Amino acid sequence: MASNLPRFVSDRILQLTLDYTPVAYLLIGDDGRLKDLGGELRVFGLEYLTLGSPAQDQALFLKGMLPLEQEPLLLPAVELGVGKYADIHLLPDDAGDWVILFDKSKAIRWRATAQQKSNELSLLRQEVAQSETRHVQHTSVTEYPSGLDYCNALNMLPLEPLDDGSFRLLGPVPVSFQPVYPEIFQNQEGLHPDHKFPFIENFLIDARKVWENDNDRRKSGPWVETDRLGKEYALEATAASWKEKKILLIELLDDVYEEHRSFLQMGRENALVRHFLEGEVRRRTAEIRVREEEVALRLVWATESRDDGETGSHIRRIGLYSEAMAGAIGWPQSVVDDIRIAATMHDIGKIGIPDSILRKPGPLTMEEYEVMKSHALIGGNILSGSEIALLRMAKEIALGHHEKWNGSGYPNQLAGKEIPLSARIVAIADVFDALVHDRVYKQGMTAEKAISIMQKHRGLHFDPDLFDVFIGLQKKFVEIANDLSVPMFEGFSGS
Repeated sequence: MASNLPRFVSDRILQLTLDYTPVAYLLIGDDGRLKDLGGELRVFGLEYLTLGSPAQDQALFLKGMLPLEQEPLLLPAVELGVGKYADIHLLPDDAGDWVILFDKSKAIRWRATAQQKSNELSLLRQEVAQSETRHVQHTSVTEYPSGLDYCNALNMLPLEPLDDGSFRLLGPVPVSFQPVYPEIFQNQEGLHPDHKFPFIENFLIDARKVWENDNDRRKSGPWVETDRLGKEYALEATAASWKEKKILLIELLDDVYEEHRSFLQMGRENALVRHFLEGEVRRRTAEIRVREEEVALRLVWATESRDDGETGSHIRRIGLYSEAMAGAIGWPQSVVDDIRIAATMHDIGKIGIPDSILRKPGPLTMEEYEVMKSHALIGGNILSGSEIALLRMAKEIALGHHEKWNGSGYPNQLAGKEIPLSARIVAIADVFDALVHDRVYKQGMTAEKAISIMQKHRGLHFDPDLFDVFIGLQKKFVEIANDLSVPMFEGFSGS
């Protein structure tokens, strides 16, 4: 259809769309990884997306949508998060699957408030002549406020409360009320809408507060009634004080309400699907995490068990310390889980160190120490080349956990923020655990003494900001250090 429009017109439509509707796009490759992205990602809560990583793992709303067949697909009103909705267009292309998002959050909020404003809008757009086509003329009505004669055209029933608890009409009865309130056409004196509609009986408690305090108005919110044939009608009551008169308006809601209700229902259904998918992803991710962690710990323990000073409990504790620090600095839970596992591989390179050096009970010579230091490079090489985020982090840690903030560490003499954050975290965890636990060449010390020693190296060996986080987690670190339970599975020895 757009191809039939003049180029100027189609370009103008596109510009207006971009001016008034936030848009973002994603490109998913055939391998399921995110190849490109752009637009106003922050509006949709998608600013965290990472190129090169699996798209469906990062954006759960894509689960089950990709890969596409040959035909484009439109998914309206998808809930992306709290208060965030979007129309999602999925378009297949030679480059991959395009995901185009049009913001609908404002539209939903508009629909939620549209009924509140519909009275004023209806007054402007409906012909006054409609009010003359009345099914019943109520000739005894007198002195009703100016404007209420439009209620017939607006599907409103205007009533005034009387001292005896009944109501009197302030205008004609709209024809549209015939199916839902037929009794009013036979008897228009001493009306009791609260007897007909139990919902109004409850609402009158609030309505009387409006009338007694001369407040502006209060709405009941929609409720649904059913006629004799089973057809449903949505109604809403409004209590108002206007020009010293007490008014109760009963409105028969029009198609705007039905549109709003169906739109919200669509949003609720999308939310239910999203929550189900998220639950499934969390469940399956948890199962995978348990398997990953056990495989990693068993393999690392096989390496570390060659070292009399490094036990299974030690590598498990390093993961728990690192998990606590990552959580404290606000990492996403998935990345916190990654470092709990990746940190256990910090010394995996010791597999390449000879037993004569690794198991030596006394101090190492300078030459032996240089060989020992090579375990960082060996570990980095073992873990290099993977596209798995967990193993990429493990490589960072293996290479960098002996680097120092002032650049005097090894193997690459990195300084400050050149050192990966994950490695800076593990550096603190590793030193603390080594100080407080026994080794064949030394006795462990108290946590207080260990922290006192480490404090002297704040800003030299350790990232000063991370060290402050570590101090705030002192109690948690001591709990982990003193936990003598067997880590995860049989085979590990405690420290």
